[in-house]
Amino acid sequence: MTSPAPKISPFSTDEKIPPLGVGFLLSVLKNNGHTVYFSDEYLKPSRILDSKFLFKNNIDYVGIYSNTICFQGTLMLLEKLKKSRKKGWKGTIMVGGPHTCVNVEDFPEYVDYVVIGEGERTILEIIEGQVNERVITGKKVEDLDILPRPAWEIFSKLPYNWEHYWIKDKPIFTLNTSRGCPFNCTFCSVRNIWGKTYRIMSGKRVFEDVLYLINNYDAKGIYFREDNFTLNKKRVIEFCNLLMENKVNISWICETRVDSLQDLEYVSLMGNSGCKAFYIGFESGSPHMLELMNKQSSTKQILKAFENAHKVKIKTYASLIYGLPHETEEDLLLTNNLLKRQNLILLAEIYLLGFPALNYMIILRKINYMNLKTKMVYCI
Repeated sequence: MTSPAPKISPFSTDEKIPPLGVGFLLSVLKNNGHTVYFSDEYLKPSRILDSKFLFKNNIDYVGIYSNTICFQGTLMLLEKLKKSRKKGWKGTIMVGGPHTCVNVEDFPEYVDYVVIGEGERTILEIIEGQVNERVITGKKVEDLDILPRPAWEIFSKLPYNWEHYWIKDKPIFTLNTSRGCPFNCTFCSVRNIWGKTYRIMSGKRVFEDVLYLINNYDAKGIYFREDNFTLNKKRVIEFCNLLMENKVNISWICETRVDSLQDLEYVSLMGNSGCKAFYIGFESGSPHMLELMNKQSSTKQILKAFENAHKVKIKTYASLIYGLPHETEEDLLLTNNLLKRQNLILLAEIYLLGFPALNYMIILRKINYMNLKTKMVYCI
C-alpha cells in the first residue's frame, strides 16, 4: 500500500504517477512465487482496511510505503491494521519509504519491521524468516540491471496520469534507471535515501525496458524521473545509439544538471535520439547562493547548458529554489536577470520547506521584487 495524500499540503499532491519503487517490490515478490495485492491509496484512497479484505484473502503481510508529506496517512493506515489485529488478524506489518530514512523513531512499536533504504533484497528476507531485528537497513542493489521490471501489468490498469505536456501523444511512462547521487547539495535528501554512490542501469537495459513498454503497452513517450539521468555519459550514449540503430521512434524527456550539458555533441546526440525536453535544476542565478547550496556549478555553466539545449531544439524546464537562509534581494535580482536570458517553456519555483521533524512551524514571508514573486519559507 501507498499512504494517502494529506488534505492540506504545502505543495501540490495532484500528480499521480506509478510508484516505481513499490513496483519493483511487487515484481520481486511475484517472481518469487508470492501472491500480491496492491492498493495505491495516494492515487485514490480506499476503504480496503475497513473491510474484511485481510481476513477473506488470508493476508500474511501488509507493507506500507511512507513518505514524510503523507506520514499522517501512514499513521491512519497503521491504526486500522492495529484494530484488525484486535479483531483477530495475525498478519505482519512492514513499513518502508523515504520517511524511514529521516525519522525512523516515528513509527509505532507495533510495526513489526521498519526498513530503511532499499527493500528489494530485504523484503524477501523478512518473508522468509531470515530477519530478527525490527529496524533494518535495506541491502543496496549494486547492479540495477538485475532488478525486474516494475509491475506494469498492475500499474497499466490503474487511472494514473499517462500524459505529459512536453509530449503530445500518450501514454507516457515514467522510468527510474539510477539511484544515489555523488553531489551534496545542501537542500537535497537524495543521499539520505539512496546513498552517495551513483548506481545505474546499463544503456542496454534502459533500451530494453523502453522497447518492452512500446511493444507491450504502446508507449508513446518516456519520462526518466530520476535525479540525474545524464550523469553517466557512457550509458546515455549507448542508450541513444541503440534507439537510433534500431530505428526506435520514441519521444523522451529527463531530469539533469547544467554541468552534464556542456558538451554540444552529447546534447545533440540526445536530441537526435528523441529527447524533447530537459528538466534542469539550476536553482539560482546568484553565485553566492550556488555556493551556499554546494551546487558545484556556475552561472556560466547554466547559460551554456540552456544555449546547447536550444541549439538542438530541446525544450527546457528550469527549477529554482527560494527561501534558503542568507538569501538576499540582490540574490533574487541576479536570478531574475539570469532568467531573462533563458528561453524557458516552464519555470518551477520551489520554496524551501524543511522537515526536521513532524512538529514544525512554517513562517511565510512574501516578497515582490523586480516583478519576481517569491515566497520565503523557513521552518523552525
